Formats: sequence, structure tokens, C-alpha cells
Amino acid sequence: MKTNYGKLGQESMNSLKDTLERAADVQLQLLAELMCRNCETVYGKKYGFGEIRTAGEFQKKVPLSVYGNYADYILRMIAGEERVLTEEPAVYYCISSGTTGDAKYLPLTETDLKIQYTYAYGVLFGMVKEYYRDLPEEEVFGKIFQIGEFAKTYMENGTMNGIRSGCVYQWLDRDGKFDAGDYCVPKEVLFPDTLEDLLYVKVRFALAEGELRAIHGVFINRAAGVMDYIWRNWEMLLRDMEHGSVDECVGLSPRWREYVERKLPPNPLRAAQLRLLSHETLRENMIKKIWPKVRYVLAIGGKSFAHYTKKMKEYAGDIPIHPYAYAASEGIFGIAEKMDQPDRYILFPEAGFFEFLPLNEGQVEENRPLFMWEISTGERYELVFTNHSGLYRYCMGDVIEVIGWYGQAPIVQFCYRKNQVINIAGEKSNQEQLAEAIKRFAFCMRCEVMGYCVQEDMSDLLPRYQFYLECTDINSSGAEDILDDCLCRVNYEYQGCRKMNEIGKVRISYLRAGSFECYEEHLAKSGKQMGQHKQACILDTAEKKQFFAAQENSYRKIREIPKDHVS
Repeated sequence: MKTNYGKLGQESMNSLKDTLERAADVQLQLLAELMCRNCETVYGKKYGFGEIRTAGEFQKKVPLSVYGNYADYILRMIAGEERVLTEEPAVYYCISSGTTGDAKYLPLTETDLKIQYTYAYGVLFGMVKEYYRDLPEEEVFGKIFQIGEFAKTYMENGTMNGIRSGCVYQWLDRDGKFDAGDYCVPKEVLFPDTLEDLLYVKVRFALAEGELRAIHGVFINRAAGVMDYIWRNWEMLLRDMEHGSVDECVGLSPRWREYVERKLPPNPLRAAQLRLLSHETLRENMIKKIWPKVRYVLAIGGKSFAHYTKKMKEYAGDIPIHPYAYAASEGIFGIAEKMDQPDRYILFPEAGFFEFLPLNEGQVEENRPLFMWEISTGERYELVFTNHSGLYRYCMGDVIEVIGWYGQAPIVQFCYRKNQVINIAGEKSNQEQLAEAIKRFAFCMRCEVMGYCVQEDMSDLLPRYQFYLECTDINSSGAEDILDDCLCRVNYEYQGCRKMNEIGKVRISYLRAGSFECYEEHLAKSGKQMGQHKQACILDTAEKKQFFAAQENSYRKIREIPKDHVS
């Protein structure tokens, strides 16, 4: 399948703009279709889908739900039972770790995948085309460096499974006819038959491709990590390119080592070309230096990924970054409003049926979730979502803020996840507040925080927050007082708890350089797919806590070695 990106992008953009102008009607029609289509399913019969005629009746008859309400139904589907949650069969199961670390399986229908293909895949090419409207398409679209993982994996019943970001690609290749000619790696690298860290392999192919036009990722921390990898291993990569070899330090299986040496013979000409770039000045605008024809980078960044967004902009220079989509395993909810504008996502009406639970109980009687046509700019809501694949009135736990409108559809900013909070005495510090506190702390300390995470510490007389920080050029004197003050300023409940002596002053443990990169390597080695990995923030599992405690202890041991024992 060779894709005409200009045509796909234009058609997808036209469809999006049409639905945004009549979002309310599209939403009501979609709800009616879902109720009618699924009225004979096990779930539909239980809640009387066949009798539902209005959005109000839908809210009265169908309860709000979470994953636990579906787990047994999904197991029945996996076992082969039909018409359980949807009339349409599942063709893919998204695997999500969830907030507790337990695996969740979320079904996807073909209808859902077609909508994702149009709006979360096709529209981005339309936006790129509009951004470069004065250039011919052949100068805009070309070879893509896809850094995501699309290993082909299956449920026991033969249905495809994997992470959400890989589902469209696996679905497009369901009959084996996907043409990977648009990518800088061969198809067997794009779709490996087993899950293995192939970053080195992808980078080698990407560096060999001088005509690269785009870099695609999911989250910007992963994209920036790939650029870091290239910068750190520059000499080794060029040496391997020149000789057609694979360095001994590269952690590849014998099979993939042999593959790289066979597929990438010595290329001294390209290696010499890249060696003209000074490594000392390579980091700034690195992408354009290595690949002069790259037109855009695709990666979700913004406020929640402030450090990595800044780092990626350093690598990208004036190359625009497309912030991609607002999405989760449960659905693709929105598409970035524009190129190079993070944290602004248009909720597209065909994604599913949206409801918005007010955070302020006084906003509506009985705290009833509002519909798309009832919400207001400047207000925050918890997202409630009904998708095409069997989730009905599903409480996402995402808090979003309406910051504008495109036609009749809201433009939203993701704020934080309700269940991702650290809470010792009712203060409920969320991710947004923690990120703002760290930002203020870095400014006050005149340092850069490369990464941070936090957990509750119950080991002392007063419970407190335990922060793990990976910093540059920090003078630790007074740092805990400053961070504690920053937390008080961003969270008045925390400030009150401190004044009432219900919470002790924060404790900071400093991590050695590269600790968060080590965590990503740890996840990859344990078999986790990295395409959707976000930086650890709140340590909510024993595994996460043990890992970062070990990083701290290792750093402490290094610092405590007497100077006369250092060679």
C-alpha cells in the first residue's frame, strides 16, 4: 500500500472541518447509531439500548463506568463469545498497563480503527500540507523515520494486540500488503515478529537515509531520547556505518546483528559526509544538520513534557513539531489544532460520544455530566467517553480544560489525571501542580531538572513527599526548603497541611545522570513496549519505587567513595 499523503491529508481535513461545523448533530447521530447497532448485545440488553431515544435517556439508563465494569465481559469476548459489548467483532486488543500496573485489555473494532486512520493519522498529513502550502508535495512528503514499535503480537484466539499507537499500522498490514517503502527501515524492522529493542537498528537505517522528510514518534520524551542516543553514540555509529559492522557494546541478539551487517554494508561515503559535522556543535539543530530535508517531527509534547519539549526544540531548530493527538488506550479523542502548538487539541465528534463531568458541583444540578454543546470556555471537566468498541460512559479520569472552539467542537488542554495524585493528608497534589512546583524550583535554583518523580515517605515521625531529582549544576544547600515553598505556592491544601504540621518538609534525593534513561532501558528489557511510555512522575507501584531507590543508593555510594580510592 503506497500512500498518497497529500490526497489522504486533504480528504481527512475536509471531513474533519465538515464534522466540526455541525458537531452537536454528529454527536447525537453517533449516539443513536451506537444504541441501535448494539441493542442486541449482552451489555445493550442489560441497559435497554433499544429503548434509548435521547441523550438524556442514555444518561438515565446507562451508568457511569470504569474498567472493572468491563473486565468479565472482555474475558468472554477473548474466549470467543460474540455480541457481548458490540455487534461488531473486535479486531485488535489494546494492552494498557493502567495505573496499578495490572494489564488491561481493551477491544477495538474495525470502525474505531477506520476513524483513527482518518482523523489521527490522515489529518496530520493535511496539516503538514497546509503548513507547507507553497511547496510541491514531493518536497514535503517522503521517507519517514518511525521510531515506534509495531511488533506483531496476538491474543490466544489469534486477534491482534499491542499498544494503541501501533494498532493502525498492524491493522493496515492485516493482510500483509502494507507497503513500507515510505519508511527508512525495511518492513521486517517496522513489523518485527518478536519484541526486542531495535533502536540501534532503526538509527543505523535512518542515518543512512539522506533524503529523510519526517520523524514520527508518540511522546516527545521518547523522540528526544532517540536524538540523545544518536548524539551520545555519534562516533560509534559512524564507525559502524563506515565499516558495515555492529559494535560489541550494542545489545542486539545475534540474529539482528547478522541482519544489520547483511542489510547495511560499509558506507564510507555517507560516514565521511556526516563526519564533517562537528560533534561539539552537533546538538543544536542536529536534525537539520543530519537530514537537511526533514519537514516536521511528530510527537506529543507541551507542558506535561516541558524538559523534553525544550530538548527536542533544541534538536529540531526551526523544524515544526506536530503535537499529534490527545489519546489513550480507550480512544483517540482529539487532534492537535495546529503545527507547533502543543496542549491544544480539537475533540473530533466522530471519535465517540463525549460527556463532561463538572469539577465544580455548582455548575449543574446533581452534578450531571454535560454534553459537548453545554460546556463552557475556561471550565475544567473530567472526560467521560463512549467509544465504538464497547465502552459506554467510561470515566477516563482525565481532567481537561476548554480553552477555545473550532466550529461547534471544543479545543481542550489536558491538565492531569485524577487518579495520578500524591495524597497524604487530603492535599491531593496532582501532576499539573507537581510540574509547576518543579518548574519554579528549577528557576529559583538556577538549575535544569532533567527528570523528577515523587512518592510518599512514611519513614519519619511526620509523613512527607520524597522527590527523586536528576539535575544539572545544582547547589543543594537550602534546596528542600525552596522546593517545599514551591509546593506550598502551587497547592494551597498542601500549604495548609504544612502549617497544621500534618505533613513534614519534603526530602530530596539526587539521582545520577541518566537515571531516567536507565528506567526506559529497564522497561524495554522487561518486555514493555516503549511507544507509549511517558516519563515516570508519581511512583505508584513497588517496582517503580524500588528502581529509583536503587538509583539513589547507587549515586550515594559513588559520592561516598573516599577521594584517595578514586583512580
